[in-house]
Amino acid sequence: MNCPKRQAKDFWFKAILAIFLVFALFGLIVSTYAEKIYLDINQPQIKKLSIALEGFDKVLTVSNTIREDLEFTDYFKVYGPFPYKGENFEPSLWKNADVEIVIRADTVDKISMKIYTVTMESPIFAKDYALQNNENTGHAIASDIYKILTGRESPFFNRFVFLRKFKGSMGIFISNWNGKIIQDTGIRREIISRAVLKGDKILYSSLQNRFWHIELFDVSTKINKEIIKSKALLQLGDMIDNSQFIYLYNDGEVSEIKISNLEGKSKSVLSSRWIDSSPRWYRNQIFFVSNRAGSPQIYQSYEGAIPRRITFQGHYNTEPSISPDGGKLIFSSLVGGFQLYVLDLISGKQIQITNDGNNEQPSFCPDGHFVIAMSDRRGKREIYIISSDGLIQKHLTTGYLPYCTR
Repeated sequence: MNCPKRQAKDFWFKAILAIFLVFALFGLIVSTYAEKIYLDINQPQIKKLSIALEGFDKVLTVSNTIREDLEFTDYFKVYGPFPYKGENFEPSLWKNADVEIVIRADTVDKISMKIYTVTMESPIFAKDYALQNNENTGHAIASDIYKILTGRESPFFNRFVFLRKFKGSMGIFISNWNGKIIQDTGIRREIISRAVLKGDKILYSSLQNRFWHIELFDVSTKINKEIIKSKALLQLGDMIDNSQFIYLYNDGEVSEIKISNLEGKSKSVLSSRWIDSSPRWYRNQIFFVSNRAGSPQIYQSYEGAIPRRITFQGHYNTEPSISPDGGKLIFSSLVGGFQLYVLDLISGKQIQITNDGNNEQPSFCPDGHFVIAMSDRRGKREIYIISSDGLIQKHLTTGYLPYCTR
């Protein structure tokens, strides 16, 4: 016969276990619910997801931005805005319409946005935004819609810095994600070999009056600062963080990959008598191009470690860019003309994502799905946004050497 203390202990043990199981089950349900993918953009030949906007008629700049953002990706077809039909959502009203998702907005004193499928009365997502009828609010709402429906970060707040050529000089420009808004920084140099944008700062390498320079330009203050000046070749790589960058120094005999702070104090991390170029940085890993195998190939290394070759298909592989999660690498390869390839660094699988014209200078965007690259498929150097599977390829603007960022 069990004593009262033992019975009480068993009771509380079972009660705690029951509560734990309830919360575990609830957490599983919430997690599954939140992570449901309504449009898998990684699948080939997907059908566009049809969306209706309801209640955005009083914030037309917002609704137009949402439509433009979503449709520009080629993953969505957007209808509306339709008048707001009241607080309760009636799926039956959309039964015969060619619509799968309804985005509703109550715009009385704020933008209360809710996302519905046409099969459920309850929203799959709800969020409030300030009642501001501008493009930034539209980008924010479109980004949330994109993430909820695809499970991925949106490209709508991406930016890219790029170059344009003038008579006797090159200039640096900044664009929003779809090439609609372009800003001329006013920077002009004889030759600019690379520009990187981070926040309001542009770091760039250039040739002016027979000297190579690495310079820093503040977009907000228009102040330009020289960091390094040399008669030897200087080629910018990547910003490591807000205070350091990686670059190449080549005096004609030795190639050195160096890390410098913004005051120009640098240290060498790799040195060789081979022709090395295009240094890139990802979480203490260095990716670069070298001819040490007889032709340009891409290598991976750590500071002080022996470089490891990672490209083996193709005899001329260059211009690497690493995805934000470090799992993929995109590069250009000479196969008749230059074409873009994506290498899965985990499986080793490699796919070609372009075919027409020459496609070069790829840059992975922070969303991890899209890249920005230069293409001359239409007879001149232009910048394209391309999905990492190659299924989406859209012209943005004229220019070359793009670098994508937020």
